[in-house]
Amino acid sequence: MPDKPSYLGTLNAIVNGERRGFEFLNAWSERSPDPDISLMLKTVALREAEHAATFEKRMCELGYTLREKSDPKFDKTMKLVASDASDLEKFEKLGYDKTPDEAEEDELLRVLADKSIDPQTGALLGRFIAEERDSGRILREAYLCARKRSGEMPDSARTDQATLSQISVQLEELTKAVAQLQTAVQLEPNRSRD
Repeated sequence: MPDKPSYLGTLNAIVNGERRGFEFLNAWSERSPDPDISLMLKTVALREAEHAATFEKRMCELGYTLREKSDPKFDKTMKLVASDASDLEKFEKLGYDKTPDEAEEDELLRVLADKSIDPQTGALLGRFIAEERDSGRILREAYLCARKRSGEMPDSARTDQATLSQISVQLEELTKAVAQLQTAVQLEPNRSRD
């Protein structure tokens, strides 16, 4: 059997996190009284479920099974989303009222720094990163919608040009990182022949 992939722990963590993400976002979407916010939450929830299934399948293809990890904060999150708190309160208590920090966003790109990642897993990770960023944008929009409807925000504040610019720059960096990874993987067999 080949050596255990160095990125197996990353895949395992993604599956566990995305499963929990689906569970709480789906529960929240079913309780939200606002159909627009509910739809945005449901969209992200379904994406989380798809990520969990995709990465668990990839682990199986590599010959490994998921190791479930508990999260001590998860029960508190589920209690909050099942509560009668407003959508705005839930967004704020879960930290969705904060603009993403660029350093946190770069953590996603670090996943691709492992040069031993095979092309199929690399492609899945690239898609995952792009979709996670888009999910962040959708959740931010849902939060702004909740703020607007609560009377805390004028219509003109709905578009956050700085955030869109950050996403654009980060997607360019992601595209470059994926291209470099693909080139490195394609060159690897040629090196072993020399």
